[in-house]
Order: sequence, then structure tokens, then C-alpha cells
Amino acid sequence: MCINVGKGVSRPNYLDMSGHFLHDAIDFEIRYKFCINSDGPGFNTTRSGRAKCFVDLRMGLESILKSLVCYYEAGGRVGKPLINWIEKLGHNIDKLFKKLKPHMSQEWLDDHEGDFKKLKLLPVGLRYRLDAWNFEDNKAEIYDATIGSEVWMDNLHMVLSGLIEKTNELLSAHRRILFGKDLLSEASEIWYEKHTY
Repeated sequence: MCINVGKGVSRPNYLDMSGHFLHDAIDFEIRYKFCINSDGPGFNTTRSGRAKCFVDLRMGLESILKSLVCYYEAGGRVGKPLINWIEKLGHNIDKLFKKLKPHMSQEWLDDHEGDFKKLKLLPVGLRYRLDAWNFEDNKAEIYDATIGSEVWMDNLHMVLSGLIEKTNELLSAHRRILFGKDLLSEASEIWYEKHTY
């Protein structure tokens, strides 16, 4: 059952939202791997192509961070309050990373916190050619250490892949086969859908 507003809404819950963001991260990773490892699609320039690949990588990381933040930090939020809460974090990788830090091992943080600090310097607006070109021209040192660096991009991709694997393992623990009344109960839960008119 789907509704837009009202009492009794129990979905989406933190597992639903975490799953949606996990699948977004997987989609971005697939596109990143295709573009970075192929001769196509034909980008106008190498600089533009690298920027587009970076944005897919960045959006994949944003999605997987949102997935994990929903999993660990959503509390009892469901429906509209949950959606509004996660949407307020926007594209802010730094806020997402800070919310996730208490749930990650110190070893993981030691290995990857520096990459996320660099990522914070790179706005999501780099998806546009004008911004990418201006950024490279005016912040060449940052560009060379990040988007222009095969090592840095490969490392970020490894971080994304590792977080996708971790999230999938977390969510797998909640999967189950539904029978009879449990199936009917889940099917009759009330969902908030923000684009219902």
C-alpha cells in the first residue's frame, strides 16, 4: 500500500533506504569501471572524460556513505522523516564521512581518511566541462593529486568496492524468505512515496 502522507507509515525504513543507496552505488561503480577502462564512450577531451569518471566515482561514494549512514544512524525514523533526514545531508561527503566514522575501525580510518579529506576539496560541480577545465587550470596541484592521478582514482575505487561489499554483507543478514501471514503483513505496510501526486 502506498500513500503520500499520514499516520501509520512504516516504510521506507532504514533497511529499505540503505538498500536503495547500495544499488545506486553499484550502478555508479559499474558506469565508472566501464568508462575508465574503455575507449568509449568518446569523451570530447581526456580532461572531460576524467572529470566525468571522477563524478561517477564520487557519486558512488556518496551513495554508499548514505547507505551506511542510513543503516547505522537512522534510529527510529521511517517514511518522510527518514527521507528528509538523509536528503538534508545532500552531496556533503564530509558530513556523511563524519557520521560514518564512529562505525568504522581505526585501521580503516587510518587508511582512508586522507582520501576523503582530498575528496572534500572536489565539488560535485566538476561534472560540468567548464567547471572541470577551470578547476584544473586554477587548482592544478589539487587536480594532479586527485582526478589527474591514476593512483588516487584507483584507491578511491577500491574504497568504494570495499564499502559496497561491507554494506551488502550487513544487509544480507536481514534478508529472509517470507511465508503466509508474514508476506501479507509486509505487503500491507504503508509506504511514504515522496513523488506521489
